[in-house]
Amino acid sequence: MKIKKIKLLKALALTGAFGIVATVPVIVSSCSSTSENNGNGNGNGGTDGNTQQTEVTPAIKSEVSLTGALSKIYDTKTGTDRETTSQLIVKDIKANPENYFTNGEALKDVIASATVTVDGGFTESTFTGEAYSVWSAKADVKKGTYSQASKQLDIKSINDLQTVLGDSAAIKGICDLIPNLKLNNGTDYKVTNNGLSLSEDLLHINVTAKDGQTDVSMDLAIPVSDLNLKIDGLKISVSGTGIKTSELTTNYKFNIGIDNTVKTLTPAAVTLAEADRTNAEKVLEKLGYATVSGSTYTLDQDKLADALGLYNCKFEAVKSEKDSTNNNKYTVTLKATPNDGYFWEDGTNGAKEEISFVATFS
Repeated sequence: MKIKKIKLLKALALTGAFGIVATVPVIVSSCSSTSENNGNGNGNGGTDGNTQQTEVTPAIKSEVSLTGALSKIYDTKTGTDRETTSQLIVKDIKANPENYFTNGEALKDVIASATVTVDGGFTESTFTGEAYSVWSAKADVKKGTYSQASKQLDIKSINDLQTVLGDSAAIKGICDLIPNLKLNNGTDYKVTNNGLSLSEDLLHINVTAKDGQTDVSMDLAIPVSDLNLKIDGLKISVSGTGIKTSELTTNYKFNIGIDNTVKTLTPAAVTLAEADRTNAEKVLEKLGYATVSGSTYTLDQDKLADALGLYNCKFEAVKSEKDSTNNNKYTVTLKATPNDGYFWEDGTNGAKEEISFVATFS
C-alpha cells in the first residue's frame, strides 16, 4: 500500500510508464499530387513533377500499462480549470505517444497538434451523501488504514469501490486485518454513499456494520497506490494534419505509484540503554514499531506506514546514529522497498534508503 499534496475529493473518476508491446504494425501512407507541364517554353519538355505528402496512421497498442503519480489521471483542483481524467490522458498521449502506439516515434511531430479525444466511460461520483467533514467528525467513528495484506483494487471509476470491495463477508475480511476496525461480532458490512475524501495519499470511505446489535461507522482509508485504473476498451480518436483520422481501442491500466514523500515523525522520548541506541531494531522495538522474539525483530509494516505516510512498502532497519550536537537524539534510517506489484511514482521499484526520523531518549 504517500507531505501530501492532495486535497478534498469532489467528483472522482480515478482513472512514468511502460507500454506493453503489441503486434500492430507501423503504417505510413503517401498521397501523391501530380501536375503535368507540357511544352511550357521553359525547356523542360513535358516533364512531370510529383509532390509527396506523408500521412502517418496511428497504430495503437492492444494493451497500455502505465505507472505514475495520481496527478497523471486525477486533477486535485476544484475550480473551473480542473481537468477531467479524459483530458489528462489526452495530454499524456500527446506528450508520450510511444506509450500508446507502436509507431509512437513516427507520431511525435504530428500528434502534438492533432485533435485527440478519449472515452473511458467515466462517470460522476455517486458518493453524494453526507460530506466527509460531517460523517468522519462524529465521535463514534472508528478509523483505520487498509492493510498491506489486502489486495490491490482494479476500478473503472471511483463508483466501482462499492462493488470491488466485495460483499459483507469480503469487507469484514478487510476490516479484520485492521486492528482499529476489527469488531467482536461484526456483521452486515457495507460501503455507504457518503462523501469521500482524498488527503495525504489516502482515500477515505465510509463503511458501516453491526457489532452485535450496535451500529458501527468506520472511516476506511485506502492508500491510492492500492488503486489501479483499469479500462477495457478505452476509446481514442485521433485526427489532424499529417495524421490519418482514426478511431482506436485499447485496454488501459494505470498503476498509481507510491509517493515517497515522508511525513515528519517525532515520537515521544523513550528510555533505552546507551549501548543499545545504535541498534536500529532495538530502537524501533522500544518505540513500538517492532516486536522481538528471542533475538529476532519483526517490524510492524502497517504501523510504520501510517507513521511515515509511506504505504505498500517493506521497511527494513538500516542504522541508528547519534546526533553530533545532542547525545539524547539519534537519527534512525530505514530502507523502503515497494511490495510486489507496486512502484514509486517514477515507475521504478528499487529500494530507497533515505527514509529517516529522529528518536529522542531520556
